[in-house]
Amino acid sequence: MDLNTEFNRVIKKLQNDERPLTKYSEEEFQKLNSIWTELLEKKNFNDLPKVYCLLDNTQNYSNIFTENIYQTFEQISDPELIVFNLSAASKHIIAYHHKKGERVPFELIEVLKGLLKNKDAEVLEWTLRTIEQLGSQAIFLKDDIIQSKPGILSLFDKHKKASKQIIEMLEKRWSPKK
Repeated sequence: MDLNTEFNRVIKKLQNDERPLTKYSEEEFQKLNSIWTELLEKKNFNDLPKVYCLLDNTQNYSNIFTENIYQTFEQISDPELIVFNLSAASKHIIAYHHKKGERVPFELIEVLKGLLKNKDAEVLEWTLRTIEQLGSQAIFLKDDIIQSKPGILSLFDKHKKASKQIIEMLEKRWSPKK
């Protein structure tokens, strides 16, 4: 698998208003994961969006990417890359484990807890959207989520406003039913 060739194929389909939804074999996933590992080792974060584009446009998912997702969270600080990595975590960790009927690994919950303190409003919003997908496991982050709730000025920023709405929805979910 050549990253640029595969990326250009997916982009061309998107530009033609087609949904690429590629189904990769385990071997192709392993190759893509190796490319990702190499990018991280070389600190070449410029090509990470290509990897994320391919991951986002797959029909299937795999836990083979788990370690690179965690490594990427440790190595990057760029808000856009963090949001892309959250999307990869959503699909290739959360959805993978839910499909198997398993709980999401606590390691991811710890990563999300750290991201709740990120100062970027868009990172906070997408962290909360990812936490929302945890289902009942989101309760482990309840105190941290409540502490991250944006104040009254959130009405003037679309990401802060969305974050506040997600938190309010989670609070309703956690409150006892009458």
